[in-house]
Amino acid sequence: MKKNTQKILLSLFTEVSTVKNRIPLSVLQCIVPELTAGGFRSLLFTLKKQGVISTQRVQGVTTASITHYGTTLLESEFPALSSKWDDWDGSWECLLFMDSPAFDKQFRYLRTLLLSEGALVVNRGVYIAPGGFSQIVLKECRNAYHSSVLLFSVGDWKIATESSFIIEKYGLLDIAEGYSGLSRDVGRLIEISISEKGLIEGNKSGIHLVYDRVVDILLEDPGFCTFYFKEVEKVKNILSRLSDSLAI
Repeated sequence: MKKNTQKILLSLFTEVSTVKNRIPLSVLQCIVPELTAGGFRSLLFTLKKQGVISTQRVQGVTTASITHYGTTLLESEFPALSSKWDDWDGSWECLLFMDSPAFDKQFRYLRTLLLSEGALVVNRGVYIAPGGFSQIVLKECRNAYHSSVLLFSVGDWKIATESSFIIEKYGLLDIAEGYSGLSRDVGRLIEISISEKGLIEGNKSGIHLVYDRVVDILLEDPGFCTFYFKEVEKVKNILSRLSDSLAI
């Protein structure tokens, strides 16, 4: 998904899936100022054709909203937007490489698959995944590596280094600080919008920079940053506040 598409869909995202904010196209265009008018129309046409947004004419103003499919794509692109983390209890699964099979003597294929899905390397031949490994990994392990690996759940870390270990390995502190700064900036923008002519009218040169930052932080977040930093506002709530301020 290209960055302009990410920014458009993120601006339409709202945490409450049953409520779809309608944002004027003139506002959306300010979020991607690098596009020409023709380029912006072309992008909207493509997004509508793909079924990720829909447009409506409301009181003479053309607006856009995200579809369920568009929300699903965002969640697959940015793990932190997935609802699976809402009730995550902090459990992990661990996969140990034992005796390599003849067809994959160095575990190269399995290692590549694990890394592509964001598994964390603890040590040589030791991988962990938050909440469990994907069905793709499980299927491969059952069908091809059942005699070559050990897979077990980690529900209770007996030595209290898990939190600092995970925070360091995933760079969660930098992500948390990024969210904190973003939350403060969004709060200031919304305060300004209350006293002026609206969020966009008073901040046309800056609103797109906010979404640039959102994209950059989301790309780094494995999805569970706020589990370890509960004092940090969840990005889904930050996006909802932004979307609410842009909507009509």
